[in-house]
Amino acid sequence: YNMDVATLLNMLALLYRDQGKLEDACELLHNAVRIKEHCLGPNDLSVASALNNLSVLYGKRGMWAEAAPFCKQALAIREGVYGSHHTDVAKLLNNLALICQNIGEFAESEGYYRRAIDVYKKLYGPGHAVTTRTMNNLAACYLKQKKHDDAKNLYAEVLLHTQQVETSFSGGGPEQVVSPSTGMAQGNWQSMCTPTR
Repeated sequence: YNMDVATLLNMLALLYRDQGKLEDACELLHNAVRIKEHCLGPNDLSVASALNNLSVLYGKRGMWAEAAPFCKQALAIREGVYGSHHTDVAKLLNNLALICQNIGEFAESEGYYRRAIDVYKKLYGPGHAVTTRTMNNLAACYLKQKKHDDAKNLYAEVLLHTQQVETSFSGGGPEQVVSPSTGMAQGNWQSMCTPTR
């Protein structure tokens, strides 16, 4: 077992991913994870990164149930190293929420999104782009379950926070923060408020 081999396997897996050879990329990443676990121990951040990459690859293949355990393992490692309120933990919570949403585990998905939103609000504030983007993800999860009132309320909250951030800057100079999720939230929320014919 050699960490240089693990690094090369990881790089080759990313190349295969970019070429659309997802099955081959997964196989290489499995080998890289095994080597990293042997060399660094099962709770190393490098192992967590490889597990997350593996989870993402399974997601790209539409194999959401297979992606879940790798994402959960990566999350456990990062929480063990960083604690619960760290941006890297929140990213994995968001990823895991998406995985659960895609396999129909909506209650789990909502819980992971809420935890990620809580972390992002504490770290960056409610109007930050990453916070509002994750809130949009939760609202989309609500919509998939036909929880229209919950989605509408969340979109309204996103709009409120985003508008507060935008109006807190004067002059509209380069320092102005505009959330990329604003248009999405506004469009989805407004379409829910517009009667259909």
